[in-house]
Amino acid sequence: MKMHRFFFILATLAMTLCAQQVVKIAPEKEAELKARVSKFWDGFVTAKYRSSDAFVSEESKEDFFSWPKKKIKGYTIDRIAYVEGGKAAKVLTLVDTNLAMMGVGSMDIKQPVETWWREEEDGWFWFQPKNQIRETPFGKMESNPKSGEAPMATANSMHVMPDLKALASSVKPDRQDIRFVLGEPKVDTITFSNGMPGIVTLTIDSPPAEDMTFELSSKSIPRNGTATLTVSYKATFKPADSEDILKVVRVGVAQTGMLYPIRVSVKAKK
Repeated sequence: MKMHRFFFILATLAMTLCAQQVVKIAPEKEAELKARVSKFWDGFVTAKYRSSDAFVSEESKEDFFSWPKKKIKGYTIDRIAYVEGGKAAKVLTLVDTNLAMMGVGSMDIKQPVETWWREEEDGWFWFQPKNQIRETPFGKMESNPKSGEAPMATANSMHVMPDLKALASSVKPDRQDIRFVLGEPKVDTITFSNGMPGIVTLTIDSPPAEDMTFELSSKSIPRNGTATLTVSYKATFKPADSEDILKVVRVGVAQTGMLYPIRVSVKAKK
């Protein structure tokens, strides 16, 4: 009984590994796919959507026709996953567009869009699997809406009411305190991370200081990027040994209106 269970477990593991096996195709075939995907998105860059339609499978022409059409600034093919032995592929493309949010304004973003492609007689063609929610550059649309109803869309090109609490925490420093010891020169840093879908702009209001400098590595942080606030203590100014120094540098986020006070203290030796 135990031996039977052992072989059953081995067989289950083997099937799981096979199911997770990454499908690969010949480099020249992948190059052909990327070229077709690029020509498809070129139509959105130039706002010539009929040229994109040339790379759509006949059975999915209606699905493509119902996509909201909008000119985009550019795109990047991010990754490709193959299925059906390499005869079909899911392509993730980062589309350069903009998002308008009430309370925040318009932001340049890289919108991740998944598209399905299938190798047919004349090359790779865009197609839409049935009964799936499809991602478009401007929102999600249902593949098969009920008869007589328009496809349901939530377009990112429209004004979106954001979760203000989520926005408030989407761009933030890893900490808000820096401590130095009087008379001991040192450099310390604080990292700001951007969790918003587009580029954010930082502002800095630094206090006057005789022996400190405050510098941002960049005032613009891309999506999923970071910027560093560097505080340098030179220790050239020597107050009384018992005197503590406290400086506050304020870093703001233009898109959210958040202001982060960074407390920099210099403590006398005890």
